[in-house]
Amino acid sequence: MAAAAKILAADIGGTNARFAEVQISGLSQMQVSPPVVFPTWSESIDSFDQLLRHYESAKPPGTSPIADYDALAIAIAGGVSGQRATLPNIAWDIDLTVSKPVKNVFLLNDFYAQAHAYLDPDVFDRMHLVRSGPGAGPGAIAVVGAGTGLGHAALKPHKGERIVIGSESGHASFSFHGKAERQIEASLLARKGKTWISADDVVSGSGAALIHESLTGELASPAAVLAEKHRNSPTCAHYSRFYARACRNYCLAMFPVEALVISGGIAAKNPHLIESEPFIGEFNDGRSYRHLLEKIPIYLNRDEALGMKGAAIHAWLQLTDSSTG
Repeated sequence: MAAAAKILAADIGGTNARFAEVQISGLSQMQVSPPVVFPTWSESIDSFDQLLRHYESAKPPGTSPIADYDALAIAIAGGVSGQRATLPNIAWDIDLTVSKPVKNVFLLNDFYAQAHAYLDPDVFDRMHLVRSGPGAGPGAIAVVGAGTGLGHAALKPHKGERIVIGSESGHASFSFHGKAERQIEASLLARKGKTWISADDVVSGSGAALIHESLTGELASPAAVLAEKHRNSPTCAHYSRFYARACRNYCLAMFPVEALVISGGIAAKNPHLIESEPFIGEFNDGRSYRHLLEKIPIYLNRDEALGMKGAAIHAWLQLTDSSTG
């Protein structure tokens, strides 16, 4: 039986940071404390060190100090290379060659971290099934999720197991089709002052607000324009199609695909966006691959702690390998 570990897991998004203590001894054997949640950056949090200090001051009484954990596992909304992370939606970066609060620190892209949670064989029993299907197996589990930005990751089969593959596909260019969509593209280019638009610019919270402004001329929050009561609006229809296009593109890139998991706060709070005809119709529209895309089951993850759980699983696997290798 593998040794248990006490890990401080953090999921640092573009809007909020979440910290939790994770006691883990297996892929399905973990206990997660209630998370400590606070804004990722503010006037008092303008660096990674200050974020950790804020956690230390905000954690519940009796919680262990950071230095007492077996590992710190950090899932971050940004590109990770070695011990450094570039954070496109946060005003500061991370460099563990400068800031390393404990001996074992694991720095992971947030969706790369979350994908590790799907190594738990029971995880799909806890998710909402949007659409059933046989999938194409053995194949990949593709994970896509919109929130402050647009994240991607996958698990690919390899020698009877699964390996996690990270991605920064959200920062690749996004394609617009037809006159109406070209008008939205022109509006986004003008508002953002960019020469091209990425998927992250479109399939995100800020993207939803800009799509709505382009269509109506009205300024409104993402939560307002994507709400259930507006499910039949042009804004929701366009956003659903754009979200589906991003999912379809990633599934085709990772094909064959056993399952698509949609994560992130936008779909969790507004499931009508991915259960709608515009979403399903656009996702299936793969030309000669339509019959294959139609077979992919689609799941919705509503567990906000899954990124922390995945980060803890990654850390536990690394600690286990180092102790037995």
